[in-house]
Amino acid sequence: MIRVYFVFEDPLDDAGINLSFADLPTTDPGRAFRRIHDAAESGELWKVLYPDEQDYSYVLINNKMSYLDISALPNESNSDTVLSM
Repeated sequence: MIRVYFVFEDPLDDAGINLSFADLPTTDPGRAFRRIHDAAESGELWKVLYPDEQDYSYVLINNKMSYLDISALPNESNSDTVLSM
């Protein structure tokens, strides 16, 4: 399980940017980054993060992603943070 931390432009935040994360069921960081990028482009990522909002004006900052392998931490992820592959 890879946790990807990412930064995105958030017009609703006073600072204009926000930091969040998603857990992905893979051990390949490159694949996890691509999945985050694709989910952000399609709007799927924002629906997972903000299910009650109808308008998703968030933009992923692609060069501001990092990851952590949380495979050895079984209690770290939960269904709210997992993004399917």
